[in-house]
Amino acid sequence: MTKSKIIIPAAAALFGVSAVWSGPVMAATTASPVIAEVAVDQSAANVIQSLADQAMAELTDQTLGDDVRRQKFVALMDRYFEMEVVSRFVLGRYWRSISKEEIDEFSKLLQNYLALNYANQFKAFNGEQFVVGSETEKNKDTFVNSQFVRPDGPPVNIVWRMRLFDNHYKIIDVSIEGLSMGITQRDEFTSVIQQNNDDVSALTSALKAKTGL
Repeated sequence: MTKSKIIIPAAAALFGVSAVWSGPVMAATTASPVIAEVAVDQSAANVIQSLADQAMAELTDQTLGDDVRRQKFVALMDRYFEMEVVSRFVLGRYWRSISKEEIDEFSKLLQNYLALNYANQFKAFNGEQFVVGSETEKNKDTFVNSQFVRPDGPPVNIVWRMRLFDNHYKIIDVSIEGLSMGITQRDEFTSVIQQNNDDVSALTSALKAKTGL
């Protein structure tokens, strides 16, 4: 998770800590239904705005205990990310060698691992802004542009990769300054698995040890 220095200050941007974007600014209100082959409840851009609003409301409270903030972080991932797709991607080819139950267990561990690494960064929220810009479609996915603007540094460009699941847009990857966090995480996890004779359970055990689950 440390391949790029930009990931650390922008990590909280995964859940919306703030920006000035050249595209249209999305209001915090719920969008009217749109048509994209099937009727969906919100546009992809409005889903990201909703995530940002909820994250800032729930995670930046300075009085929260670390455990509570991590639990709220995990709950947001449950709501806005399609974790089975994310989990399969970060496991690469190795997901085919484990059961559905093991995928579900890994998804839970992954959420808690990310929460352990990133949730407490919301305690440092201090005047940042998050603005959602345009969205574009490519093949079956929708990409939402945004920026994270910090008062003490240049803005960070963030692109959210989203896909429809049962008429709801869910996040399946986030790219920060062109660097996919899914690919970054996959490289890290693949290294652990390969160092343990291609045994996925070694990665699972390592995540359990880190997260205390």
